[in-house]
Amino acid sequence: MLAALVANAAERPNVLFFAFDDLRPLISAYGDKEAVTPNLDKLAGEGVQFNRSYVAYPLCKPSRATMLNGLRFDNAPINGKWPNHSQLIGKQTTWPRVLRDAGYWTASRGKIYHGNVPGVDRAAWDIPGGKKSDWNDEILAAIVAQGGRPDQLEGYLQKGNGAGALAWVSVDGPDNILNDGQVCDDVISYIREQRDSDKPFAIACGFSRPHMPWVAPRKYFDLYPEDAGQLAYIPEGAEKVVDPEEVTKKNNNALWNEGVDDAEAKGLIRGYMACVSYVDAQMGKVIQALKEEGLYENTIIVAWGDHGYHLTDHGLWRKNTAYNVSLRAPLIIKAPGIEGGRAVDQVVGNVDLYPTLMELTGVSAPADVVLHGKSLVPLLKDSETEWENITYTCAKERYGLVTDRYRFTVSENGNSLYDLKSDPHEWVNLAGNAEYATLVKEFEKKLEAVVWNEPSLVKIDRKEGGTKPPVARKATAKTVKKWDWFATLDANKDGLVTENEWLSRARSKAKKKGEPYEEKRQKGVFANFDRNNDGHVTRDELEQGSK
Repeated sequence: MLAALVANAAERPNVLFFAFDDLRPLISAYGDKEAVTPNLDKLAGEGVQFNRSYVAYPLCKPSRATMLNGLRFDNAPINGKWPNHSQLIGKQTTWPRVLRDAGYWTASRGKIYHGNVPGVDRAAWDIPGGKKSDWNDEILAAIVAQGGRPDQLEGYLQKGNGAGALAWVSVDGPDNILNDGQVCDDVISYIREQRDSDKPFAIACGFSRPHMPWVAPRKYFDLYPEDAGQLAYIPEGAEKVVDPEEVTKKNNNALWNEGVDDAEAKGLIRGYMACVSYVDAQMGKVIQALKEEGLYENTIIVAWGDHGYHLTDHGLWRKNTAYNVSLRAPLIIKAPGIEGGRAVDQVVGNVDLYPTLMELTGVSAPADVVLHGKSLVPLLKDSETEWENITYTCAKERYGLVTDRYRFTVSENGNSLYDLKSDPHEWVNLAGNAEYATLVKEFEKKLEAVVWNEPSLVKIDRKEGGTKPPVARKATAKTVKKWDWFATLDANKDGLVTENEWLSRARSKAKKKGEPYEEKRQKGVFANFDRNNDGHVTRDELEQGSK
């Protein structure tokens, strides 16, 4: 039986999954007039482009969890605390784990999860590769131009506090001076050298750009003129006031465009576009390697953005809002036997990716896996096939839906209803219009039946305050009487210690003792413990390195 399973697996198509962080459809193939994205454009020409692809929650952590295990997440607090990524991922078996169990050789690199591969899903991968920082002495020395919101640019340049920095930085160096270029090199190595050639492969390649700060090699900035960068549409006479529901203390974004003037805003958008072109080029190199190895025709390729992005739309820059521009993301799928060069205008969601990959690979998910989405294969085969044009969304505990025409959201401050055909930029809220009262009630009723957070197709009662916490794992600290160094370092309790966690502990310890904090030395110590150079330290690595 095992021999038959292996033989069957060998005939299956390969999978190459590209995840792009914070990539909205700012792509030439999607109609953007400024974007320089030849490789995404070519993939769209050889695959199927989904024009109305949405995410259940427009934020990296819940969106990636949905993509990986097929459940909608509303990111609601659990017992007063935000759920960590491991809690979401651990709800049920992920599709990479299913493929590995079915005989696939699996490897990841870069940002596929929210950070490195959490301990709860490391068994999904033959190589559970992670991601690294884009802030070090080499990068800082290579900077040739910079700009953006002054306080946040300074935070990035001085301390590397730049994960949410509204800033752009041009560096003079090769593509692999930055993390995404290194991800590209490693994934090419997976394809050419490291994979088990007797098995089909499933490789996940996660690019960190165009996430903030917008750092890219200078040659990608040079693709765009100095005055590139189109500000978002605003109706004539409209007041430039940010919706209070979208103001967050973390981003300090109450001012229109976060207080950045139009000239600097255009420069920031140019930085975003440079980063898009940079990761487009990295994807192109990986696909070229696939072709040179004779593997392209028998490989399913998915290019997916984890959510949309504002880029000055409604005076905002970022994500995690209820607006259409925040919820909509690019999705392109090329698969063996599927006619390419077509576009699909039906509404789909990231909940649909898991069942789609199962059907395309011919692999069945375990019986206890419950998927909130449906396979996109019917649309891949026929873009005009009958389809229920609806997907369900949430942003900051505001639940909603998107149909082929409307975006509807429920909030304690009132409902929002926008006609995306007549008002694609969402400036006219129709929810209070008596003409739409019946439609509003219909949408409200649909939302009442939607299942979130649980592997079930039937809505279940939940305690107030968010999802039920997962079954607690046995904690080593309970059975070890002496001080547990690993548990102290593992701040988010995901079973892995990242470089940032290590440095944070070292910084805190130095401050407490009144000693100087030596970051370079601490990075070297971390690297010594990180024996397989995957960007994190396991308990075994820590204990072995301490002997």
